[in-house]
Amino acid sequence: MTGPDPPGRLIPLTPGVARGAGARRSELRAAVIQVVGHLVERAVPPAQRVPLFDQALDLLDEAGWGLDELVAAARPGPGQDALLRTLGLMPT
Repeated sequence: MTGPDPPGRLIPLTPGVARGAGARRSELRAAVIQVVGHLVERAVPPAQRVPLFDQALDLLDEAGWGLDELVAAARPGPGQDALLRTLGLMPT
């Protein structure tokens, strides 16, 4: 006697923030940059936050970067590029 047939197709569920594509990816990239500025430079009032602010905050939490790395990513340059690359948000 054999066990039940395995399912035909398994779809792995990976927790985390979806990166999306195209315009959504660009919007999420802008949100990540705003969140980094919010965390290391100056707080962004809720009324001035971009729509994907909370998702970007969750994405940064997933990345696990420390304060020193976030400070380096607060301005355009290699630090910011490294962060966006790590998060899968670097423009192609």
